Amino acid sequence: MDGRLEVEIEAYGHATDLMHLLDLGESDKATWNMKSDAMSRFVDGLTALAALACDDRGVQVRRMLLAQGANVVQHIVDALKCRDVLLKCKSASALGSICMCSEACAELMAAHGDAIVHGLMRMVAGKNRWAQGDAIFVLGWIVRWVDDDGDAGPLETIAGAVPSACDMVLSSMAPTDDAPTDESIEDRESNLRIYPFVFLLNWYQHKSLTPALPSVLDAVASAIHAAVHQPTLAEVAVIARLSTSLLLSLVDKDAAIVCPLVLERKMLPDVARLSRRRFDGDDDIVADQCRVVLDLIVKTR
Repeated sequence: MDGRLEVEIEAYGHATDLMHLLDLGESDKATWNMKSDAMSRFVDGLTALAALACDDRGVQVRRMLLAQGANVVQHIVDALKCRDVLLKCKSASALGSICMCSEACAELMAAHGDAIVHGLMRMVAGKNRWAQGDAIFVLGWIVRWVDDDGDAGPLETIAGAVPSACDMVLSSMAPTDDAPTDESIEDRESNLRIYPFVFLLNWYQHKSLTPALPSVLDAVASAIHAAVHQPTLAEVAVIARLSTSLLLSLVDKDAAIVCPLVLERKMLPDVARLSRRRFDGDDDIVADQCRVVLDLIVKTR
């Protein structure tokens, strides 16, 4: 059997299974009763979609789901409005999985963009940290694939998430006397350190961060400080790489504005220390980025 045909057959079967799991009646959506059999299947479907790989089969599954399962996609989008936080988070993760593929993201946003952005922004503005992390994860993918020549409306709305992303980082970096005893809590805090930086880096590819620059640099400074002084921090290598990548981009593009703020925050000692740290599997990326930042700032003085 031809390899492509085999992938399509497997994808069709997987997409069909997902559509069965994600199918809901209007009575189910009227109450969003998490104890019902239909909602249990729906949650299983959301979980399976969120875990879908971005390989050839996964891309095909997403394409088929959007083409043949318009009703179930609508159910996923509608779940962003329900009261149950877990269901909202599951829905956001499933939408994020779709948005990981550029064509699927464009198609999804063309059909449901306003509702999705509105629902995600409500989650970002809320107090639940699980919801904040899941929402900023999805927004990061949406921003990554945004068409600069297309409708600017979604980006104008998403701009409100920039300060919130910075707040997520700062709150997750706050020192605490107690180490997390629950692995899920540690994962949540790691997400609140990583996803906001991915969002900010993707945002900066399309729009300026100048309006929120002090908050952005506060977040970067806190992450770099933690990478230096909290070596056992979960995902410390990823946090160091993302925060220094953002700092380098800012210094490189907007040196006249950024460098004085970096100096004002006395970030250079931590940047210098971080340039001497080595992380497993990092290939000296963090150290190289730190050295370039230091060189650029010295040249502006």
